[in-house]
Amino acid sequence: MIKVIVGAIVCCVLLVSCKTHVIYTTKSKSQIAACQLACECKATACKQTCRNNCPRCCASSTQSTVKTYKRYKHEVCVKGDFLTLQLNSFRDPLQCRKTTCDCRADYQVCMQACSGMVFKSLRPVCP
Repeated sequence: MIKVIVGAIVCCVLLVSCKTHVIYTTKSKSQIAACQLACECKATACKQTCRNNCPRCCASSTQSTVKTYKRYKHEVCVKGDFLTLQLNSFRDPLQCRKTTCDCRADYQVCMQACSGMVFKSLRPVCP
C-alpha cells in the first residue's frame, strides 16, 4: 500500500515538474514583405488564369474534338463502312464549364496568413 502511495506521489511530482513552454515566433518585416509579394504574384496569376480559362478550354476542346473525329473517320474508311457520326458527336458540352474564381477572397486569406492570423467571418448560406 505504501509503495502505491509513494508511486502516485512520485508520478504527481514528475508531472508537476514538467513545464510546457509555448514559444511564439514573430515574423520579421522582410518575411512579411516577401509573403505579401508572393500573395500579389498568386493573385495576378489567378486573375490571368480565370480570364483566359474559357477561351483556352474551348480551343483545346475543339482541337480534341477534331482530332477524335478524324481518327474515327479514318477507322470507318479503313473498314469501308458509312460515316454515321458527325463532328458534333464528339463534342463534350460540359467540358468547359465555368470554374469559380474567387481571387479576391484567396488574396485576402493569403495576406492575413502572412501576418500569422486568418480571420473568418460567418455568412448565411441563404440570401
